[in-house]
Amino acid sequence: MFQISYSKWLRWEVNIWASKNASLPIVAANFLLDEPVNLTNKPDILDLQVLEEIFEEAKEKSKDFFDLTMEKATKIRTSILLIPYWLCKYWKVKFVWSGGCNIWKRPLDTFDDWLVKAWIKITNEDYKTYEIVWKPKKNIMMQEFSVTAIEALLTYLTFANNFDYEINIYQVAIEPHVRNLIKFLNNIWADITLNTDHTIVVRPSKIQIKEKNFTIISDYVAAGTYFAIWAWADDSEITIKNVNVDDLSSMYSIAERIWIDFKILDKHTIKVNSFNKKNYKWIKLETRIFPWFPTDLQSIFGTLLTQANWISKIFETLFEWRFGYLNELENLWAKLEILNPHQALIIWPTKLRWNYVSSTDLRWGWAMVLAWIMAQWTTNIMNEKIILRWYENIVQNLQNIWVNIKQIDN
Repeated sequence: MFQISYSKWLRWEVNIWASKNASLPIVAANFLLDEPVNLTNKPDILDLQVLEEIFEEAKEKSKDFFDLTMEKATKIRTSILLIPYWLCKYWKVKFVWSGGCNIWKRPLDTFDDWLVKAWIKITNEDYKTYEIVWKPKKNIMMQEFSVTAIEALLTYLTFANNFDYEINIYQVAIEPHVRNLIKFLNNIWADITLNTDHTIVVRPSKIQIKEKNFTIISDYVAAGTYFAIWAWADDSEITIKNVNVDDLSSMYSIAERIWIDFKILDKHTIKVNSFNKKNYKWIKLETRIFPWFPTDLQSIFGTLLTQANWISKIFETLFEWRFGYLNELENLWAKLEILNPHQALIIWPTKLRWNYVSSTDLRWGWAMVLAWIMAQWTTNIMNEKIILRWYENIVQNLQNIWVNIKQIDN
């Protein structure tokens, strides 16, 4: 359990670590190389440790097919990233299900759809089985802008080596971590071109490593999270380092409309403070695909808006019912109204009070951390492992910048 007390006068600086959303597909792709690339800044996060454990366990027991039927594979959603890659080694994979954050409907139909278009047969018996039967189609239209699906497809095409023609992919996600994966794949001699109209061209190539070292991008969502914390905590100021500031352009637009005081110092550094907090304004916050405002920052900024004047509206376009954190904020006396699975209102500035809260979603958990920093007295959170899965050394990092936080036994 995390225990957090009211924190103000937060100062100092924070260095953002490598992106978990980039590191997971890159590490999964790196498994397929006979001589893996040295990932110079791989983050120390629980989900990455579990992914590596799943890989080692499956590799040990797999014989005629790649066996992903162990219970551990059901614990993290990114276990599905191992499916297309190991089709290239075994031509057949058996799988149970993927787990992860509970943010309502996250079906695998988009993931399975591209597999079918790549001529991979899917059968459901005791386990779901994927098996290569033919060459991929020349034109592949993604069902939606799915990050995980396009990451898996690109790595599969890089290692498949079973086509001799150009493949065009349409309606693709272009988040920074997708672009970082493409850079990694091109470093091992893939021939992938990402276009600004959300299309990708993949040409046949043979694996040959260009550079033996590769740097994973910094986590822009983590940078946005710290930005919100220091825009929220009373009388506080912080410098955020090691971030690609261009990845957060949509967040700056939102921050300016709220009247948050911040400054971009250079291409990798942002300074933000809460000195104008009493004048924060209401906004309409709408999540969309990159480069628009990211859904992963919706709960963080939704929590911040409990301190904005008048009535703010949140429109979550990408997921149904990503508003679980609002129920917890109500337990802390926040004023709000959930209109439907995609829309909610945050009403007037509210002094948050003590209570026990919980989380089943990583970003929800961070929204609670943000709330606890401002809540009166002391607040406790259960199910803190959901936060530890994806944020590096979270307790120590927050203590270093003067947040009153500790982890205690339940």
